[in-house]
Amino acid sequence: MQDVINTIREFLANVNPLWVYFVISIMGLYVYWRGCTETRKSRSSIFDTFSLAMIIGLIVGRASYLVINWSQYSRYTWYFLPYEKYGDTMYFFRLLPWRLVRVWDGGLTIFVAMIGFLIVITLLVLLVKKWRWYQVYFPIFFSMIAMLGISFVYMGILNENTLWIIQGGILFVIPVLFWLVSKILLVSVKNGIKRRRILVYIGVLIITLTSMYISYSYLLDEVSRFEFVAVISLILWVAIMDIFLIVDINRPSVTIERVSSVRAVDIEINQPIKF
Repeated sequence: MQDVINTIREFLANVNPLWVYFVISIMGLYVYWRGCTETRKSRSSIFDTFSLAMIIGLIVGRASYLVINWSQYSRYTWYFLPYEKYGDTMYFFRLLPWRLVRVWDGGLTIFVAMIGFLIVITLLVLLVKKWRWYQVYFPIFFSMIAMLGISFVYMGILNENTLWIIQGGILFVIPVLFWLVSKILLVSVKNGIKRRRILVYIGVLIITLTSMYISYSYLLDEVSRFEFVAVISLILWVAIMDIFLIVDINRPSVTIERVSSVRAVDIEINQPIKF
């Protein structure tokens, strides 16, 4: 087993981090897309909300990394062109401010990026798309958890940290566990409304326990201020959105118009009828 992990570690060490971010994003997009399409959401809207939230999340994660590790960048000089030329050789993005965008070097606070993604996509689906919260709550959270789990496994393999690998594996399995519960309920509970309510309450329990596990795992170690704020944001987000979900699931989904939308038509009784 150790030989397999060593082989994987050697392979990942030679892979550009941008490709790793891309694979992580694809896995998160699949979880989010799979959950949203079951509620018949537009595929273009699914892709748009996820992509925009992911981009902003990466920017937030990169910015927090730069602030935390600014001492590594302050020694570089500033130059208005994105390249340097020495003879026939050109070097790109080596000086400030261009060096700040070198995400492919691996400089990213992944947990801060994931919480940024979580908050941004929540605002998009609620305020811009105006989707029902009970329909997207689970796809949003479990897509974030899947990406965070893969990130834990990736960093654990590179840093030879078995605990991170185990924690990442646990996080990655949680969306699968919720999916299995939904399939079991689909077979065992025939009433659709009752089945949906049971699934919501089980999902709330799983998400609450998962957020507590993540928060506890982070707070056990020494974390940066950004990561501490991210932990608090996660706790508040789950608490508020759990309550909002319970309210939304009990809100009637059918609206009745008070005034008929059919225009009245006047008919003359003595008017001849043509065949």
